[in-house]
Amino acid sequence: MRLDRAPKNLTAMVLGTADFDSIMPVLHAFQSKLDLTAFEFFSDKALAKVLGRGDVPAPFESECPFYALLEFEASTEEVANLALETSEYCVEQGWVVDGVMSQSEQQLQNLWKLREYISETISHWTPYKNDISVTVSQVPAFLKDIDAIVEANYPDFEVVWFGHIGDGNLHLNILKPENLSKDEFFAKCAVVNKWVFETVQKYNGSISAEHGVGMTKRDYLHYSRSEAEIACMKAVKAVFDPNGIMNPGKIFA
Repeated sequence: MRLDRAPKNLTAMVLGTADFDSIMPVLHAFQSKLDLTAFEFFSDKALAKVLGRGDVPAPFESECPFYALLEFEASTEEVANLALETSEYCVEQGWVVDGVMSQSEQQLQNLWKLREYISETISHWTPYKNDISVTVSQVPAFLKDIDAIVEANYPDFEVVWFGHIGDGNLHLNILKPENLSKDEFFAKCAVVNKWVFETVQKYNGSISAEHGVGMTKRDYLHYSRSEAEIACMKAVKAVFDPNGIMNPGKIFA
């Protein structure tokens, strides 16, 4: 394990993109120029919900389908200028529509609130949540597939995306329509679950990214692990827990 000093003079940027495909070259452009400490994304629907709270300012006037939030250590003026030059390059390439860079600690916090307030804000809609991952290069195609599946089968479902794009960690949220009861909504979401995991399998991804498998997803483990891998996992557990007393009844009995 390597210990690094705590970063200083953190600066954030929010960049609005014309589509999700544009986020990937933006990530690569900034990675090639700066040492990023974060690179997040969220959809226009996620931003709209957060702005609807009324306590967080919009990053800029332009409305875009997707947004990237990136953070880096602006230790010198040259680094800050390099970030601006990179964003201008992204605009010239047609990837970025508009953007803003924090100029103070308060502005830094406000930009982060756009991302950090999403989960809390959408909880009002009793969302279906899923935490999944695919390789970074496949994220655009994966999102399009999921959006198309949901739109074709449940057009009244509102899909809200956000996540850590740097490692392909995606948070899929579907908001409950007002005309559906919780039971009706989650019954339909159980069907969505299967479609989501089948799509994860198609892209050789993982059914669980940062929150683990646990009891909720144990019956779906085969969508991202082969029979041989599951057998190996069971064998390892049997070695260290032959009597089945360590966290019993979870992934493996």
